[in-house]
Amino acid sequence: MQLTSLIDPAYVLLGVEAENWRDAVRRACEPMVAAGAFAPAYVDDIIAAAEDIGPYFVLTRGVALPHGLPETGVLAPALGICRLAEPVEFGSAANDPVRYVLAFGSADPEEHLEALTLLTELIGDAAFFETIDTASSPDPVLAYVRRAETAKEEV
Repeated sequence: MQLTSLIDPAYVLLGVEAENWRDAVRRACEPMVAAGAFAPAYVDDIIAAAEDIGPYFVLTRGVALPHGLPETGVLAPALGICRLAEPVEFGSAANDPVRYVLAFGSADPEEHLEALTLLTELIGDAAFFETIDTASSPDPVLAYVRRAETAKEEV
């Protein structure tokens, strides 16, 4: 499985305005909902879970990876990459504010874990976020992910 197979160019959003963390999650998931990959209930479930247990998906400084239970509405595997115009507070004392929202969903548990493993590698790569910061279109972001996958395959 490759991350590039989960990312449609329409899923890469740059300079998104968000009023708060809930709005940021909804905005990051919008393209996948519009494409029929996520049901609106899936997004609602992510937000409800974070309201109940806290911002479990804020993984590191400035980066959120909202994802939820696939049975609540993942219709097709998808990954969205969203750069917020201004960082927002998610309620994570250690990692706020968040500027990058990587919305993810997969109904297959094995694929879900594999994608999360690949994503954690990308999240640990500062050059990935530099590429997102300087991108004015989805193309450089997708090219970066493709190069990272190719480099991993060659090892």
